[in-house]
Amino acid sequence: MFRVLSLLLALVLGLGGYVYFDYTSSGRAEAEGLTFTEYLASYASGVTVGGGGSGRLPGKLVDMLPRAPEGWTVRPAEAGDIAAFLPQNRRSVPKDLLAHVEAVVKPASGRGVETAALTYERGDRKVIFQAVRYPDAIFTTVAEIQQRVELQARAAKFSATEFMTVRGLDVQEDLLPAEVKARLFLADVGAQIHLRVLAPERMKDQDLVPFFQTLQVEAMNVSVVDKQVGLGRVPVIVLASLLDAPSRAAYVADLADRKSALSAAREAQRLQDEASLAQTTPAASTGGGLLDSLFGRAETAEEEVADRPGEVVCTKGTGGSKRCSVVGGQD
Repeated sequence: MFRVLSLLLALVLGLGGYVYFDYTSSGRAEAEGLTFTEYLASYASGVTVGGGGSGRLPGKLVDMLPRAPEGWTVRPAEAGDIAAFLPQNRRSVPKDLLAHVEAVVKPASGRGVETAALTYERGDRKVIFQAVRYPDAIFTTVAEIQQRVELQARAAKFSATEFMTVRGLDVQEDLLPAEVKARLFLADVGAQIHLRVLAPERMKDQDLVPFFQTLQVEAMNVSVVDKQVGLGRVPVIVLASLLDAPSRAAYVADLADRKSALSAAREAQRLQDEASLAQTTPAASTGGGLLDSLFGRAETAEEEVADRPGEVVCTKGTGGSKRCSVVGGQD
């Protein structure tokens, strides 16, 4: 059950020098003189340590977004914030690319869909975090299979590359075309919460770590239907760009294995839900469905009549008159 937790811990302990640990910023670890091994043990046993521990988890989506790092301010995102990432002449940006970037500051549409977006500022730099949460019903009702599959299949629009794993949450970068001066990062929690992060093109990977350090991954995991065991409780951040070649190869292979396992589990669930839906949908032969009763049965009746050679069929007309005809006769 703790496959993700064990894999990440094994990866971290086996590959050194490329991980940002909460351990380095934990006041409790320093005060109590905890070794890193003791730190991991206390965390795994449920004791809250560092900024990413359990503690009291926020319930509101906006509160699950990161705190402002030191030197930055934060406020609700506005539509005009997107201008910092676009050229003055927006017509030079392809429509699909423009819509993809602008979506970060637009509320998602749909009944019961919740959107939270914050803009972090420091001088002329802006970083935008957006989280969109879709209703539980999509993930608990078999009739919503199509929308659930669509959410599970969402991926980078242009070119995806591995970027970071934050306490078990995999974040990828969607490499945007040169027409925009921005970097876009994507992640999802149980396919129910979708995270988008827009940052200036000139910001380095390490510059973004302070934002992701306070992202409430565990709270997001708790709030979705399809929870992932251990997600949010792994006290490590793996930054792909800091890995050497062998380590990155191992990291990419692990990502691929976990993605494959998740896809297989989701496909099995889809097949099970479709089978369940089929069982609850009456077939035409057993009297189900309004359209079947109006059309399917009528066609069956006509076929039965046609199979009876020379049968006389009579119907009552207006005023009680009776009209008869011979149908189904063979030449």
